[in-house]
Order: sequence, then structure tokens, then C-alpha cells
Amino acid sequence: MNDWPYHQYWFFDLDRGYYQLSSDQRQEIAQAVKQWAKKLDDVEIVTYATLGFKAGTTFMFWARSHQPEHMQSALRDLLHTPLGEWLTLSHSLFGLIRQSTYSNRPQKQDQVIQANERLPYLVIYPFTKTVDWHLLDFDTRRAMMKDHIMIGISHPSVRQCLLYAYGVDDHEFVVSYEMPTLDEFQELVIALRSTEGRRYTQNDLPVFTCVYKPLDELMSWL
Repeated sequence: MNDWPYHQYWFFDLDRGYYQLSSDQRQEIAQAVKQWAKKLDDVEIVTYATLGFKAGTTFMFWARSHQPEHMQSALRDLLHTPLGEWLTLSHSLFGLIRQSTYSNRPQKQDQVIQANERLPYLVIYPFTKTVDWHLLDFDTRRAMMKDHIMIGISHPSVRQCLLYAYGVDDHEFVVSYEMPTLDEFQELVIALRSTEGRRYTQNDLPVFTCVYKPLDELMSWL
């Protein structure tokens, strides 16, 4: 399960001045970023466009690695490329893959991590439960989580990746969903709002909607 135990979502804001560069200048920068990606060591990157869906973000890199410091080095090296002059890291979400407390079965998040192909959309948000949730007895929490899981199973086209962020970021989880269409995901969210466990949500904002674009396509699109 833990082929890539450490995950991080980097959200970048691209300075408007970048769009005033000539086509040749942007192509040169794109080539430098592609060379950076080819030299990554123990870090896998998946790239997305976020322009227009969240103020202060233009694109997002999903990084995963066996060691958190390897992701730090990869980000440092990206900022050393010519693109770094135009970038602001506006948001960062970090977490670990762990076995679920409520089930010993293979987790649905493995579908996302192990999948060879990416779906068109990825929605990401930090998530924190209330204190009252953690004070409930385990069997009560497990029963509510079972309802949550069954709703997820009833929407098989939507994949989930759950990261545990306890102690390493400001929230408890980073939740992400990968899906063919945003309509299908919205139906899942509406269904989840009616579960008993929803009472124990302290925070699940901000929400980031991302459109999958392989690196070559993203750099040509920017």
C-alpha cells in the first residue's frame, strides 16, 4: 500500500508578466521545466491546471515520494529553473498514506495511487473532525464511517485518495477525489451531506478543483 507514503499538493500562482513573454522565451522556460522533471529522484509528479477555479492558483503539482525531504529538494530545484522567477507557492497540502482505522481491507485510495491512467478531474480539500468526534467510542465512529464508505462504493466512477495529516499539517486529513466528470462527484458530495457523520465536520475548506494536464501539455497551455 505504501509504495508512495508521502504526498504533497503544490499550488502555484503564475505572475501575469509570464504571459507577456515571447513564444520563444516561454518555450525555453518549458524545456527547462521538462528537464527538471526528467531528473527527479524518488519523486513522482502529476500536473494539473487550476486557473480560474481558485483565486491565487494557476496550476498544481501532485508530488509523492518515499521521503518528505526528497519532495523539498524537488520543489527547491523547480524554483531554481527559469520558471521559478514567475512562481509563488500559494498553497501546500501535505500528508501520509496509512491503513484505515476502520477497515483492514485494501483501501479505495489505492485506486488513485496505483492507477496507471489519470482521470480528467481532481478535487482536493483539507479536512478536520470535531473534538466530539474523537471522544465518541470506536464502535459508534466505525458505524458512521461504514455509512460513509457505502455511499462511496455506490459511486464507483469516483476514486478517493485519503492522506493523514495529523501532526504534520494544520488539519487532520487531506481528501482528494478523482473523477471522469464533476457532475458525478457533485452527486457523491450531495449524498455524503446527509450522513450522520457530517455533524462532526469541523472544517473542509478550501476546495481546490483541478484539471489534469500532463506536463508537456500544461507548459504549452500556460
